[in-house]
Amino acid sequence: MADEEDSSTNSYVKALTVFTENGNALLDFAEKECREGTLQDFIRQKIRIDRQQSLLGLIEAGAALYKSLSVQRKNDAEELWRKNSHAAALCVSVQELQKLEMRWDSFLQRLDNDLEMTPNTLDGGHQSKYISAETPLINARTGERTTLKEYLGKSKKILLVLIRQFSCLLCRLHLKDLQKNQKSLDTNAIQVVVVSFGCQVGASHWLQETDCQYDMLLDPDRKLYEAFGLGASVKKVLNFSNMLLYAEYVADNMEFPRNLPSIQDDMFQLGGDFVLNEHGRVLFSHCCQSPIDRPSVDDILSTLRR
Repeated sequence: MADEEDSSTNSYVKALTVFTENGNALLDFAEKECREGTLQDFIRQKIRIDRQQSLLGLIEAGAALYKSLSVQRKNDAEELWRKNSHAAALCVSVQELQKLEMRWDSFLQRLDNDLEMTPNTLDGGHQSKYISAETPLINARTGERTTLKEYLGKSKKILLVLIRQFSCLLCRLHLKDLQKNQKSLDTNAIQVVVVSFGCQVGASHWLQETDCQYDMLLDPDRKLYEAFGLGASVKKVLNFSNMLLYAEYVADNMEFPRNLPSIQDDMFQLGGDFVLNEHGRVLFSHCCQSPIDRPSVDDILSTLRR
């Protein structure tokens, strides 16, 4: 029995060591690339899912870690380490992992600071309480100019789902969840409208890929994003904890969407969900603190019932 425990512990240590070494190597390379060019070029051109040495490579490394540990969730991996905390070698490996996490998040915080990003969303006291019916927008399917007036004043509530970027997997999963709960939304007279700050070419590709049936509006000047106080942050999107959560999707054999090469997108824009009444008054507001942070249909409906 003791030999079996030692063998398991050794395999855990090896898996953690490989992951930590990979993470430090990705971070070393990122710091090197930052020194060689501008920070704007780095975050726009160097952080890409199709670049093996990109910071996003930590997602695949995390999925490989879960596979080596025979788990599929971050929480399960952490529970495994806790159960084996008596093993000195494993404790050392976990400490090295924690050091990597601190180094990783500190690097991202420096990027936010140096780029003067706006990671903090506005609190409820500073967000717009009403959204103008004349807010200029573009119909993503037709390319025609429109306004929110097309949706207001029709005895329905409007759920505006502001997505982050066209290739955001979590945004797509959130919309699928809304579609699964369409009956509940219909019962409560709620119409879902998707909003993106991207271009029509990107929107057309997104609509084709997702087969989304909801109306979609484009907000190229990010007027709605600004009105709701949505920020942008490298750290809130790519922090260490989130990367290990993203790895769970890869462990579940899900693939992160790829951007069209010709489309300039913004990976670090944060999204949110907002319900307006027929007059444009904000009844429900959820500013996402990370790509993973989306409200459930139950969360939305329970707030509206209060």
